[in-house]
Amino acid sequence: GRQVMYVYRDGQLLMSSNIVSGLLGDPNKATPPGIFKLYNKQSPSILRGVRPDGSEEYRTQVSYWMPFNGGIGFHDATWQPEFGGDRYCYAGSHGCINMPLGKAQELYGIIDSSYPIVCFY
Repeated sequence: GRQVMYVYRDGQLLMSSNIVSGLLGDPNKATPPGIFKLYNKQSPSILRGVRPDGSEEYRTQVSYWMPFNGGIGFHDATWQPEFGGDRYCYAGSHGCINMPLGKAQELYGIIDSSYPIVCFY
């Protein structure tokens, strides 16, 4: 609920960042809680959203893409004017973890599939 992510290695804090997670009031867009594993990393990448009828809802280029739960992952979100706080309650993502560009770049340089990803509110 604080909308902050932390990255630890061997008990040491490596980085933290304010984030914007999925839109809390929409069960189709809220970030699911749970424990996940990084699938891969891609830089740059194009994110695509698909409507239930199969048509494309959005197509967005990001510099850093790190998926961990189906189509949900960490990525930079240069369209977000701010991160943290209660922004996820009214301007949340489609489920992904939106990050400032510099913090997404930093995470991209740290994370690999050995890191457990824990999402909770």
